[in-house]
Amino acid sequence: MSDPLSGVWSAAVTPQRANLSVDLDKMVAHHKWLLGNGCDGISVLGTTGEANSFSVAERLDVIAAAANSGIAKNKLMIGTGCCALPDTIELTKAALDAGFGQILMLPPFYYKGIGNDGLFACYDQVIQSLGDDRMRIVIYDFPTMTGLEINTELLIRLNRAFPKTVVGVKDSSGNWEDMKAVARAIPGFRTFAGTELYLLDTLKEGGAGCITATGNATSHLCQPVYAAHLAGDAAGAEAAQATASAARKMLQAFGFVPGMKELLAQNTGDEAWRNMRPPMLPLSAEAVAALNQACHELGFTLAEAA
Repeated sequence: MSDPLSGVWSAAVTPQRANLSVDLDKMVAHHKWLLGNGCDGISVLGTTGEANSFSVAERLDVIAAAANSGIAKNKLMIGTGCCALPDTIELTKAALDAGFGQILMLPPFYYKGIGNDGLFACYDQVIQSLGDDRMRIVIYDFPTMTGLEINTELLIRLNRAFPKTVVGVKDSSGNWEDMKAVARAIPGFRTFAGTELYLLDTLKEGGAGCITATGNATSHLCQPVYAAHLAGDAAGAEAAQATASAARKMLQAFGFVPGMKELLAQNTGDEAWRNMRPPMLPLSAEAVAALNQACHELGFTLAEAA
């Protein structure tokens, strides 16, 4: 793979103990399992990882554990974006100091109605404060959660101002036309779809791949899409995309954190996988039954547990 910042990436869930503290050992084991089952890389401390339910101190512990995991640093992307810029700066510095150059960064998301100038100023402040050439930021665009629009104009502006630092976007808007517009407007920009539904379409437009919540369960189905595309096997890529898309459409109805954790609990036999921070709650018995029925009807199973 010519560029390590490409391919199939999973937005990893974060395992927790009964007291809802992060189980760092299990986290590392999950990352290794994902890398062994179709993932080119892993996004740590993203939305599916419940990052915004953890304190800065807890996130620093996650970064340290990831750094000591033995996993190649370019296989991990660390989420650092917070509402308070000093927290974003502290977490990003910790990631850089731990050897992680790849950063996934939300904008400060509490205040709404913020235009491009305000959003640019946020990223500018972080980049100028750190002044670190190792940093490669993937902007995290998730308007459903943030209430903010990261539009093509802003991404062009950021990339032009910081061409070696602002190198990509994870677009979780679900708007394919926006993803396509960015991929076409900024050649070489690492445009990642936030869902495997658009994996092949993104690759065809010169984008980087996908960073997906359901990759915790579907990475073994997504990787054949990427591999076939790289090999120039158009028919094989289309067929693999259809399989991956069917799984995504089925799974997304059950909530990304509860649904993924339920599947992992069943796959490993470890009930602790169902632990999550409120306001996230485990699936109800009825939802679990519906999930199991949907998986059965589709013939969907996870890769074998480690």
